[in-house]
Amino acid sequence: MKLSRKAKRYDDTVLPGDFGGFEPFSHGDAEGEGEVRGALRHTLNGVELGHITLERPAAKKQTFAKLKSRAEVLSRQLNYLDEHLEIVDHDRRGMYIQLRSLPPYKDDSQIRFNEISIGRDRVVVKRIAFYRRDEVKQEVALTLTQDLLERLMADLRDVLSPV
Repeated sequence: MKLSRKAKRYDDTVLPGDFGGFEPFSHGDAEGEGEVRGALRHTLNGVELGHITLERPAAKKQTFAKLKSRAEVLSRQLNYLDEHLEIVDHDRRGMYIQLRSLPPYKDDSQIRFNEISIGRDRVVVKRIAFYRRDEVKQEVALTLTQDLLERLMADLRDVLSPV
């Protein structure tokens, strides 16, 4: 997925999360001809998701307008996540859109937000924390129930569906 310069600079400053104890996975997408990969850990209340990436072959007649429309629909569909998502960055030529929690979760020590990067053939979901004291951005786990994880996967598949 080609990132805009702004997104690339931003991504370079996000430290990888400490996902020790998480199970990495990578397998074919049961709902299509793509691949799902990421890291998760099962808990008593559901799952903690380190990150998740869904890749599929790009649709032949994909346009930026269609991708943006699907991103807008996705931001409305994901109302079951704790924070509302909005488009914060895009690149027309690179076919890239970034959604982020607006407003993010804030407390005295940190700011946390969900981030979804959508490209022509890939969707990446992560949760990021900005620690105020250290001025560091780092990936953190996204906590979901099993039902919400399945719903999230279905919504992500819709973004990359060929129709």
